[in-house]
Amino acid sequence: MMMVASLSAFLLVAAGASMRKELLQCKPTTPDVLGPYYFPDPPKRRQICIDDPEYKQRRLMLVEGYIFDEDCKNPISGAKIEVWQADHDGHYLFQANCRGYIVSGETGFYVFLTIHPGKYAIDRNETLYRPAHVHFRIVKPGYKTLVTQMYFNGDSNLGSNDACNTCSSGNPDLVVRPQRVCVDESQSHCLHVVTFDIVMQRGDGISVVQDENDDYNELFDVVNTGK
Repeated sequence: MMMVASLSAFLLVAAGASMRKELLQCKPTTPDVLGPYYFPDPPKRRQICIDDPEYKQRRLMLVEGYIFDEDCKNPISGAKIEVWQADHDGHYLFQANCRGYIVSGETGFYVFLTIHPGKYAIDRNETLYRPAHVHFRIVKPGYKTLVTQMYFNGDSNLGSNDACNTCSSGNPDLVVRPQRVCVDESQSHCLHVVTFDIVMQRGDGISVVQDENDDYNELFDVVNTGK
């Protein structure tokens, strides 16, 4: 197991490299579909998918970013950020392993440690694939609940190649570029760091894309209440 000191060093490297005061393009983060694998009340944790073999072999990915007000300048503290994803093999597990939530700090900063999610096919012939992605549901009183997904640059199933016709994988603001970061000269403690800043809209209700397979009223109830 990696020592706690090494993990803390990773977090410091990520936070120090990401003190962004203002986004280059100011607009609310693009919403996406909720998907069929959400379930409410995940545990609070900063380490996701810890039982996956990739995690145990230290092939890790650190996700960090800021939660901003719609002016793209003022940070939002105390936002509840629920995340869930497939494991390395592209399987969703309904136990708590690859899901959890974190809360943004006073500067709007959030961070969690996970693995790169695997792709999965949505058809029996395994010809129609979704790109690798991580789901987000962000809740903060005074702001619209935001449902979105984070994708990865270079994935061959982004945009028009995504098996999900209603998903938002073609939107550039949802696509991140992993960067390899090492905390020692021997490069024995390394991981990939991705930056995913989020802009929320003031108001009530939700910001989500209706999936063609979702029941509209049921979807809104799940997103709004988390149940």
